[in-house]
Amino acid sequence: MNSTQRSRFLLAAGFLAAAAAEASDEPPIDIPSDTELQFSADPYADQDKLDMIKSGIANLAAIRYEASSFSSENTGYTGVYGDFCVYDARLNYVEDPSLYPTIDDMMLTSDHCGEHTYTLPLAEVVAAVSSHDINVGQTNPPVDGLLFHLGHSGAGVVSNALATFETTLVVPEHPAITDALFACDHIHNRHESADCSSSLQKKLVEDVINLATRSSDASITHAYIKFNADSTAYISMVRDILPHAPWTFHYRDSDTTLAKSTQANRNSCVFKRRQPSSFLAQKAILLGIDLDGMSQEDLCALYLSTLFEVAINEYENSETGKLVSYAQLVEAGYITDVVLPFLGLQAEIDADPAMVSANVETTLTTKSNTRGVSGNKVQHWNANDEVVHISDKVRAASALFLGNAEAFERM
Repeated sequence: MNSTQRSRFLLAAGFLAAAAAEASDEPPIDIPSDTELQFSADPYADQDKLDMIKSGIANLAAIRYEASSFSSENTGYTGVYGDFCVYDARLNYVEDPSLYPTIDDMMLTSDHCGEHTYTLPLAEVVAAVSSHDINVGQTNPPVDGLLFHLGHSGAGVVSNALATFETTLVVPEHPAITDALFACDHIHNRHESADCSSSLQKKLVEDVINLATRSSDASITHAYIKFNADSTAYISMVRDILPHAPWTFHYRDSDTTLAKSTQANRNSCVFKRRQPSSFLAQKAILLGIDLDGMSQEDLCALYLSTLFEVAINEYENSETGKLVSYAQLVEAGYITDVVLPFLGLQAEIDADPAMVSANVETTLTTKSNTRGVSGNKVQHWNANDEVVHISDKVRAASALFLGNAEAFERM
């Protein structure tokens, strides 16, 4: 166990012990101090935290907000804080991108993020960063592509391919972006409050995206964001903020998508029972369905159907979107000839087509979700050799809420 893992383990143990004591008649137990947890000394202890953020030493890690943060009575969002720490936001370019499919994976490599996170009012950070960038003439890379998906449908392959270019900054599944998009739904679900201004929430999403895609490296001329599957429900909000950015929606045949989404350790869709998006909640009401009474397969199928409907509706009302099926994605040349040019990288492809083709071929034969693999090693795979067990329950739920596989493939 390394120092970061040990510190996190001891901290968790301290909180659990304190909670247990509180629930009993025993005297309260103090949470261990930094010294007791054997935290390392903060190498940046003497530096101004805002200066670290402005200079790009510390990056956004997470956000937190309150039930009243986006009240319609406010003129701006309030009570919103950002967590910042030191990590390499381009680790997916410096090293094999398949090892770092999300920002969380990059932060896990940083002892600083595990031990010395700084929490600051987000609005103050945004104002300071904006002023700094104007004063020094820093121009951040434009967001030239947005990747949405149903999950397990190849968006990670495209994200990894994008990360191999020297001119790109790829932000994959940043937790702060996810939390910002879900903020009003979270406040409604958890606090039973409808007082959440969509305009204030949208300002938060915009600020978080700007911080997450910020770079002082002049060689980076494109920024790309890969969202997690849940964020697909909020395509419309993202497009309001970035109306000209090309976007892709990645999907797969319904049976396989649902089978993978309901596998152990992958079935996060079951949490939508308590934390549904407004779209999922509205669809359940429309169909007269009680989410609490649904099986895992039915619940996840209904959830996925909502994401698909949102994406298709946005596609039909947009001139900047592209639907990308998994079957297309694994075809030879499709990523290089179709997807990457669509996302604005034709000049980079033309500069060295052989290298781009080789990099794409590598991403197509490398398993991206390596979390939990011993040593976090690169794993090779062949999409054509993948066998996914599809149960009768999955088939029935897929047919009921998602339609059959042929319907997906015709889209």
